[in-house]
Amino acid sequence: MERFQRPLIISVLIAIGLYFGALFLGDFEATKDSILAIPFSAWVIILGLSLVNYVLRYVRWQWYILGLSGIKIPHKLHFAYYLSGFALSTTPGKAGETIRSVYLKRHGISFNQSISAFFVERFLDLLTIVVLSVMAAYFFEEYQAFVIVTLIIIFALLPMIHSQFLLLKAEGVSAKIGGRIGGVLLQLVKLLESSAMLMKNRLLYGGFIIGLIAWGAEGVGFWYTLHLMGQDVGLMMAVSVYGIAVLVGALSFLPGGLGSTELVMGFLLVALGVDKPTAVAATLICRIATLWFAVFIGLGVAALLTAKGHQLSLKNEEVE
Repeated sequence: MERFQRPLIISVLIAIGLYFGALFLGDFEATKDSILAIPFSAWVIILGLSLVNYVLRYVRWQWYILGLSGIKIPHKLHFAYYLSGFALSTTPGKAGETIRSVYLKRHGISFNQSISAFFVERFLDLLTIVVLSVMAAYFFEEYQAFVIVTLIIIFALLPMIHSQFLLLKAEGVSAKIGGRIGGVLLQLVKLLESSAMLMKNRLLYGGFIIGLIAWGAEGVGFWYTLHLMGQDVGLMMAVSVYGIAVLVGALSFLPGGLGSTELVMGFLLVALGVDKPTAVAATLICRIATLWFAVFIGLGVAALLTAKGHQLSLKNEEVE
C-alpha cells in the first residue's frame, strides 16, 4: 500500500483541482444550489446504490476465486480484502486493486489465480459498460464509432482467450524468445489460460449479468440525482450517459479516469438540454458517490486490515 501512496495523493489533489476549477469557472452559486438541493435521505439512496454495485461485484469476485482455487475464505474477511482494493481505484487501469492478491496469498491463493480473476473482472466490466453505452452512442453520433469498435474488439478477444491452439502457439513463441521478454510472455500466457476457465458458459454469462446489474445500479443513482434536480432525462438515457462516460475514462488509462469521465459526462448532459451548472453539479455528485466513495471505503478498510495485521505481529512476538 505504501508503494501507491504517492500516486493516490496526486490523484486526490488532481481531483480537488478539477472539481474546484469546474465550480469556480462556471456559475458557482447555481452549481452550489443544485448540489445543496440533494437532501440527506437522497444521499443515502445514491450511496446505497453504489454499495449495491460493490457487494454484487464482490459476489462475482468470490465466485471466481473459489472457482480457480477451491479455497473458501470467510466472507467477512474476503469482503474486507476486496474493499481494500478500492483504495487504489485511481491507479491507471485500476491496476492498484491487485493489492488484494497480497492478502489472498496468505490463504494459499496464488498470484496467478487472483490476477486472473482480476483480469476477467475488468474484462467483463468493460463489456458491461459498453452495453450500457449503446443507447447514448445511438443518440450521439460522435461516440458511435468509439462504442462499436470497442464492442467488436472485446468480442473478437473472447475466442482468442478460449483458443487452446493460440495459447499453445504463444507459449511456444515465448519459449523460443527466452530471456526476460520470453518470461513475461509466458506469464501472460499462463494468465490467459487461467482466465479462460472463467470465460466459459455459466461463469461468463453469470458474471456478465452480475456486472450489468451492479453497474446499472450506479447508473440508476445518476438518473435519480438528475431527477432530484428537476431534469427530464430518461432512465435508460441517464444510465447510458453514465456508461459512456465511464467507458471513456477507463480507456483513457488516466488514474480513475479523472478529467475524461467528468468532461464527457458533463458534455453529454449539456447536449441533452441540461443547463451547465446542473450538469456540473450532477457530474460531481455522481463521481463522489461512485469513485470517491469507493476510494474512501477502501482506505478505511485497508487501514483496519493493516492495524489488525500489526496487532497479530505483536502477539506473535510476545509468544516467542
